[in-house]
Amino acid sequence: MAERIDIGIDGGGSGCRVVASLGDRHARAEGGPANVATDPAAAEAAIRETLLSALRSFSLGLEDLDGARIVAGLAGCRLPGIADQFAMRLPFLAYVVDDSVTALEGAFGGGHGTLVNLGTGAFFIRKDARGVTHHGGWGLVLGDEGSAGWLGREALRQLMTIEDGSRAALQDDPLRPALWAALGGRHPVAFAAKARPEDFAALAPLVFEFDSPWADLLRDRIVTIVTEGLHNVGHPEGTPWALTGGLGQRLAERLTGAQGQGLQATQGTALDGALSMARAFP
Repeated sequence: MAERIDIGIDGGGSGCRVVASLGDRHARAEGGPANVATDPAAAEAAIRETLLSALRSFSLGLEDLDGARIVAGLAGCRLPGIADQFAMRLPFLAYVVDDSVTALEGAFGGGHGTLVNLGTGAFFIRKDARGVTHHGGWGLVLGDEGSAGWLGREALRQLMTIEDGSRAALQDDPLRPALWAALGGRHPVAFAAKARPEDFAALAPLVFEFDSPWADLLRDRIVTIVTEGLHNVGHPEGTPWALTGGLGQRLAERLTGAQGQGLQATQGTALDGALSMARAFP
């Protein structure tokens, strides 16, 4: 193959995305979930099939990837050794990193800056002259403070304290019946026993639907978590940073004054970042 092939892969619990570049031509494809920590076999299958779908646009297959530059940013690869182990599973040679790394690359076009991602999970990552600093992203059981999953779970935790008769000032807060309605007749304890992070995350938008004392407290807590996270990754006040993820976008709309100082839109996505990193290889 005379023309150089560059490929970026972005994979997580919500799906897999691939962009392949052959000369001045591009092909994109989307596929199933690809979280390498929770189900590496399913992730490998999803990535393989999605990549094949993109390559068909060029009438190519996996056998044509000799010499291709491939970077895969995949959820779950921050755990020690996971990225290397998963790379060995793939039927092609690829540089595998955590998806936070490719998200940071895409957000600032490879330049310096701080990225705060508040999706189902949460992480803080910064690139500066010292290198890359990472904070959080360990999952809902041990972390993900400020994420949509955390927010939904925290709302239910506080709901139980209200139902126990404490926090009387919040007894009539409109968020209380809204949460009960969202559970569809299930008791919060029964719901939580089987809930996945995305199930808790589905409750998070309710917190942004009400301008009420309880909703305000929960939103203020997220702002505090973001402020603390920015400090933990060494973000200097006033320098560029970005908020991504569904919850991040909702929060960005509410940050004003000093809270939003330096906040800017991202230049690109994690998939853009993966392709940019692939193109940087000689």
